[in-house]
Amino acid sequence: MNKAPPLLSIIIPTRNRLICAKSAILSALDIPSPDVEVVVEDNSDSRELGSWILDNVTDPRIVYHYSAERRSMTENYNLAVTHAGGEYVCLIGDDDGVSPEIIAATTWAQENEYEVIVPINSVHFIWPDLVMKQRGAMAPGELRIGPFSGRAVAVDPETELRKCIADAGQEFHRLPKAYYGIVRSEVLDRVRSKAGSYFPGVSPDLAAAVALANVARKVCVLDYPLFVPGASLRSNAGLGGLGRHIGTLAEQNHLGPDCEKKWSTIIPPFFSVETIWAEAAVEALQAMGRTDLLPIFNLPKLYAWLFMFYPRFARLSVGTMFSALRQTHYGLCRGLRDLVKELWLLVCLRAHYFKKRFQRTNKESQSMQRFNGICDIKAAVNMMNTELRRRGVSFATKVEMTGATKTPGTGGRRASMRE
Repeated sequence: MNKAPPLLSIIIPTRNRLICAKSAILSALDIPSPDVEVVVEDNSDSRELGSWILDNVTDPRIVYHYSAERRSMTENYNLAVTHAGGEYVCLIGDDDGVSPEIIAATTWAQENEYEVIVPINSVHFIWPDLVMKQRGAMAPGELRIGPFSGRAVAVDPETELRKCIADAGQEFHRLPKAYYGIVRSEVLDRVRSKAGSYFPGVSPDLAAAVALANVARKVCVLDYPLFVPGASLRSNAGLGGLGRHIGTLAEQNHLGPDCEKKWSTIIPPFFSVETIWAEAAVEALQAMGRTDLLPIFNLPKLYAWLFMFYPRFARLSVGTMFSALRQTHYGLCRGLRDLVKELWLLVCLRAHYFKKRFQRTNKESQSMQRFNGICDIKAAVNMMNTELRRRGVSFATKVEMTGATKTPGTGGRRASMRE
C-alpha cells in the first residue's frame, strides 16, 4: 500500500555551513506533525553533514540528498525541489527557521484552496557570528519580533508582477514566493513545464517569484510570522550587512561558471543585490515567455541607482547602459533623459528619504520585542514560540479573528488565460 504524500515539504538547500544547517534541520524536525517532511539538499565539499545526520537523526521524516558535483545556488535549489514529495513546499536557507504553526497555515491554505501563501516577515534573527555595520543594526545573537495583524489578503499575481517589473525587479511587492512562502507543488510544476526550471534566473528567490506570478491563480498574503529569517556570517544577508555584497561576477562561485556567458546584455555584469535581482527578473520573464513586460522594465531607474551607489563600477555601467538603451524601446535620447530625471530625484530626495527611513525604522524598532543571547536558529524559533504562547496568540485564533478565511481569491485570472 502506497504511503500518502506529506502535506508540506520544508526544503533546505545547503553548502559548507555545517553549524547553521544542523540547527535549521533540528528546528524543522521539532515540528510535531507526521504531515511534514524535511528535505536537505547538500552540495558541500564534504559529506560531513550527511555523516552527522546518519549518526544523530533517526526521524524518518528527513530526506537527505548529497551531490558532490559543484552546483550553482539555482541548480541546488532546482535539484532540491525534485526530491520533495509534499502537496505543498516551502524553501528556507540553511540559517533560517520555520514556525511549527506552518502546518496549521498549510492546512488552512488547502481548505481555502490557496495555491500560494506569502507570510509577511515580522521576525528576524542575527546569528552570533555576524556583526552588522549599519547604524541601528541588530546585534549578534539578537531576535526581533515585530507587530503583526493576522490579516490575510488575496492578491492578483499579475498586478504584483507588473509592479515588480516597473521597479526593475528591485521590490518583491506582494509576489507569490517559494522562498519564505508556501506553494502548492503542482504550481511549481507549471513553472518548470514552461521555463524548464523551477527557478529560471540567477537569483532563485526573485526568479521563482516572477515565474510563479505567471501561473499561480489564487494567492494570499498573510500578516503572521511563519518563518524566522536568519542572517549568518557567510550568508548573502550577512555579506550585505557587512557591505561585502558586491564584486565581479567571476568572484561569485555560487552563481555558476557560465553565469557571465548567460548574463543579459541590458544589465551591467557585476555582482550586487540590485544587478542580481534585475538580471533574475529579466531571465524569468524571458523563460516564461513574458517579454511583453520588458517595455515597462525601468532601466533608467536601475542605472541611476547603480551610478549613485556603486561608483566603483560606473565605467562598466556606462558601457552597458548605452547598448541597453539602444536595444530597448527607450532609445538613447529618451533613455538618457529619463536617467537624468531619476538621478536628479535621487540627489534631491536622498537626504529626505534616509531621514524618513531612519524615523520609520526608529518607530518600528520601538514597537519590536528584542531577545538577546540567542545561540542559533533552533533557539530563536523556540523563543518566538514561547513569546507567542505567552501572549495567547496562535495562527488559528489570530487569523480566524480577522475573518481571513472569508477572504475571496482574486488572483491569477490573466495568468491562467496564458497557460
